Amino acid sequence: MIKPRAPLTVLVVDDEQRSLETLRRTLEEDFTVLTALSAEEGEAIMEREFVHIVLSDQRMPGTQGVEFLRSVRAQWPDTVRLILSGYTDAEDIISGINDAGIWQYLLKPWHPEQLLLTLKSAAELWRLQQENQRLSLELRDSPEQLVRRVASRRTKARARSGFE
Repeated sequence: MIKPRAPLTVLVVDDEQRSLETLRRTLEEDFTVLTALSAEEGEAIMEREFVHIVLSDQRMPGTQGVEFLRSVRAQWPDTVRLILSGYTDAEDIISGINDAGIWQYLLKPWHPEQLLLTLKSAAELWRLQQENQRLSLELRDSPEQLVRRVASRRTKARARSGFE
């Protein structure tokens, strides 16, 4: 039996309460959803909770989304970062990609199905990054075990092929 995966945690940061509530309702069936009304509140949540994905509004009073995600990138580099904005300012998009390492820049108004699909893809990206790190550690830590595995598989392949 395949064990179901635990839902990943998404932090949604937006200065509009109504947006937070709508985003929570859209995502809560597939994710554990945390919300923050500001970048400062979002950072406080990040410090006490394990967050896999951050979805942040770009234009908020105080700290902008890209600035917040730049900070997230520095402190929690494995967290997948996305911007949700009603503005298509090229400078914001470029800064978001280059400085904050955002994975996606999503535009408002958003469609629930598309947003959910994007967040599911972000979750899969997070899982793949973790698997890649795990495999890299295995490769680094056990080269002799890999040599034995390859030799064993070669022997089996030769036997199946009739090569001695």
